[in-house]
Amino acid sequence: MQELKSGKEKNIKARKDTSHRADPDFNHRVGENEKGKTLKYCYQCGRCTSSCPIAKLIDIYRPNQIIKLAKLGIRDLPQSSAYLFCSACTLCTKCCPQKVKVHDIMQALKDEAGEDSGFGKFISGRFEEVLEKLGQKMPFPIVYSWICFNTEGEVDPEILSIFDRALARPVETPDEESFPELNNKNVAIIGAGPAGLTAAWNLARAGIAVTVFENLSEPGGMLKAGIPEYRLPKNIVDTEIEKIKSLGVEIRTSTAVDKDFFNDLVQNYSAVFIATGAFVSRKLRVEGEDLQGVVSALEFLKEYNMKGKVNNMGKKAVVIGGGNVAIDAAGAAIRCGAESVKLFCLEDRENMPAHDWEIQAIVSDGVEINPSWGPKIILGTDGKVTGIEFVFCKSVFDENKRFSPKFDEKKTLQVEADTIITAIGQAPDISFLGGDIDSVRGIIQVDPYTMETSLPNVFAGGDSVKGTASLIEAITTGNTAAESIIEYLRGSEK
Repeated sequence: MQELKSGKEKNIKARKDTSHRADPDFNHRVGENEKGKTLKYCYQCGRCTSSCPIAKLIDIYRPNQIIKLAKLGIRDLPQSSAYLFCSACTLCTKCCPQKVKVHDIMQALKDEAGEDSGFGKFISGRFEEVLEKLGQKMPFPIVYSWICFNTEGEVDPEILSIFDRALARPVETPDEESFPELNNKNVAIIGAGPAGLTAAWNLARAGIAVTVFENLSEPGGMLKAGIPEYRLPKNIVDTEIEKIKSLGVEIRTSTAVDKDFFNDLVQNYSAVFIATGAFVSRKLRVEGEDLQGVVSALEFLKEYNMKGKVNNMGKKAVVIGGGNVAIDAAGAAIRCGAESVKLFCLEDRENMPAHDWEIQAIVSDGVEINPSWGPKIILGTDGKVTGIEFVFCKSVFDENKRFSPKFDEKKTLQVEADTIITAIGQAPDISFLGGDIDSVRGIIQVDPYTMETSLPNVFAGGDSVKGTASLIEAITTGNTAAESIIEYLRGSEK
């Protein structure tokens, strides 16, 4: 009897000591946030968690669990602050049967973080531990976290100190004793972006000799050439790349791979991993596109990121596109000295592909957003851009959700411009393959479980197999490909 009483007293004490009590006000604030309004529709089926790449890397990151705690108003458990690691890849939202905008809810939680006592506890307690675990799963834990935090401008000193300690942490040496049969193997990687460098990091840690061939003058891919400095400091990217190189990974920059070079790699390396990214900008296909002053967003951002400025930046800039690349280009144009930056896109404001908080950020910077307009003709004089004419877009997709824009030709708009930046999508350049590997519409076809192509010792990942992918998707394909390559090389020795 005494034992039962003692047990009951312990349970009562545990309930009294718990610090994770419901805060109805917090629940209300998140639910009233425009991004958190779909919170109430979640019925905990768990499909968001099963589709989430980061949930496979961090044990406390479970989107459905985070949503459950948010609905209860609980905000001081490590799990309730794990929303900080959401990179808004939107895979969770796309698979939700209830149309819950999971990634938006995570951003709503971030919006409330300033007043959330659990945030401070997480940063001062569990965060560094989780960050260290993340660093055991990917080579870009700081880059990934920085992007997830949407960190711009002033950064919390405590976060900076944690990042500094993580960047200074020594790299684990290659595990050559675990797989001695791999020590005489070598792998060629085409592309030094997130997918290629992730694969290189994993392979090198298994004791495999890795050589990365990069077309650009610096490694990093979109991390260096696509994401502006104000969103992601390049010294962080450089430091994490140096850690990859310290494992013995050789990176040969300014090295283009053509058909003959590719064939040589296939012949002379134990395996090849293609991770060339998506650096080919799609064309508008309108009159005047070849005028001086029209530039693709990727070229514009590459020049801005590599040089810190853009030569011949006009005073009146127009950005065409509604995705995150267009948003980055508009923000960069403002920072390059453009006096007026106007963004036009086919989608209406609610259905713009870019994340809402990023749209709000550039609006705060002074960018004017003009949804539901499509380019009709680019105007010019003496070979130079002077303006552009738009036509009103009534709808973007047909009843089968296929891209099929419809326009109201009677409703047009002319805008003055001396710089036009196009950001309507990009695709990989796989011309160097010469048709030797199966592809569909310019996208390399792979086994989704192994990332292996139709050539036995050739694998592919990142944007070259997905068209365009988020950072975490690129990292995931790099991890998967490396695991498959290791198994393939071990099997070749049997």
